[in-house]
Amino acid sequence: MKRVLRQFLRALVSFIMSVRLRLTLWNVAVMAVILVVIGGSLYASQTYFNSNTSESRIQTQLYTDTQQLENVYKQALLSKATPASQKVTRSSDDEVVLLLGPDNTVLDTRGTLSRPTIQLLQGRSEAGQSMIDLTINTPHSTNQWHNNNNNNYRFLITPLLEKNARIATLIVGLALPRPMNLMPIWFFHALLGLLATFIGGYWLAGKMLRPVKMITHAAREINATDLRRRLHLRRHDEFGELAATFDQMLARLEAAFKRQTQFTADASHELRTPLTIIDLELNRALTQLSTPEEYRQVLEQLQAENEQMTTIVNSLLLLARADTGQITLQLEELDLSDLTLASVERLLPLAQQSQVSLATGELPELLVNGDPHYLSRMLMNLIENAIKYTSGVGTHVRVELSCKDEHWGVVRVQDDGPGIDDEHLPFLFDRFYRVDKARTRSTHRLADGSEVKEEPGGTGLGLAIVQWIVHAHNGEIIVESETGKGSVFEVRLPLLNQEQEATPKNDRSMTKKCKKVHVSVIQESYTDAIAQ
Repeated sequence: MKRVLRQFLRALVSFIMSVRLRLTLWNVAVMAVILVVIGGSLYASQTYFNSNTSESRIQTQLYTDTQQLENVYKQALLSKATPASQKVTRSSDDEVVLLLGPDNTVLDTRGTLSRPTIQLLQGRSEAGQSMIDLTINTPHSTNQWHNNNNNNYRFLITPLLEKNARIATLIVGLALPRPMNLMPIWFFHALLGLLATFIGGYWLAGKMLRPVKMITHAAREINATDLRRRLHLRRHDEFGELAATFDQMLARLEAAFKRQTQFTADASHELRTPLTIIDLELNRALTQLSTPEEYRQVLEQLQAENEQMTTIVNSLLLLARADTGQITLQLEELDLSDLTLASVERLLPLAQQSQVSLATGELPELLVNGDPHYLSRMLMNLIENAIKYTSGVGTHVRVELSCKDEHWGVVRVQDDGPGIDDEHLPFLFDRFYRVDKARTRSTHRLADGSEVKEEPGGTGLGLAIVQWIVHAHNGEIIVESETGKGSVFEVRLPLLNQEQEATPKNDRSMTKKCKKVHVSVIQESYTDAIAQ
């Protein structure tokens, strides 16, 4: 439960800190601002320029102005003053005012009213209409917002009463606004919205892609000669994960370049040594030797050095092809016990020459799916390596097979040699790595005991090849060693599912994972050979 809760919290934090969520929120915020601004502007323009709203505003203004003018004119008429002499304030220059007497005569006019218009208004007043729309002649208009340069007016006709008796008729008119075409306004707002969206999107993209620019800039400055630089981008989002992956890639590249450089240097050194010896031996043969026996010794030395270089080149070629995936394994059903017996028998002469007792332990039948050539080479390399490093220090090398958890076949090569220090174990399978640098070349005494003859030692590539073969067969290799007591190399390979491979006609005993069918006879063969 706690594990599920931790995973949920980790996923929640990752979601909250993700670039996707922040980009979405920023996009929503920018779009919200744009919609509020553009929508508010559209609403204001629609409200202000809408014809119904404008007419309602004109009508309200008419009633307000009429009430003010009514008070002024009524007071003047009751006081027997001349209406034309009264100070009247109009709400706009387009407003017109007409005051008619009880007999429909003109008492006062304000604004631009032509004679035909006055006569028309007098007629409408007698007809008892309270509000009318008329077209009159106006020389100009001062209301540029509503574009009132037209002749459409709305008039409000109000009788002035005193004790239910009409003492005058007040007519007030205001110009009606021409209906506005809102399409240009909407088009302008659309362009404004697109511009705002472009600016907001560009700013948002720049903000979000800033880490990518930093990564790109850092990548441009990194070259093959300087892979130590890292981004160290402290972010908990996708860009932080990208930067961390980029740093890990740089670390792998740096390690690969270091290995390549070291590999080239080691290969050059390994090839230079036999070439130098060949050159020296040839010069000695040309300048100092005279007997056939001496020439024979030089040729044997040259042959040994040539074989050493051939081994190095072939091993390098094998590893290079393995690195590039050019090697295809010819997999078939194999019995590890048969391969182990064959490998031990082939290396008996080397064990006898090195004064090492080569023995086998239990060799049960272990069926695996593998390439016989490469598995044999793996076994030969491990056993030969044990014999060489045991010679002169220990006396025993033991090879045995077993199974682990009924799923793994185990090959164990054990010796009582000098052992390996813990500091060397992590680098044991590196190419050209040797625990004892002094053992790059081996020596042995000739048959008459009179001369020590130097021969090429190991190539430093054997264990690297072993590791590749094991990994190519989906296995693993483990090394246990103790200084002064020897080493154990243990290879684990996946066993075949024999219950599926066996046919119904097979004996049911063959379905066992590990069946002991071989006995240890190698030690006896070695003992007989020593006795002879």
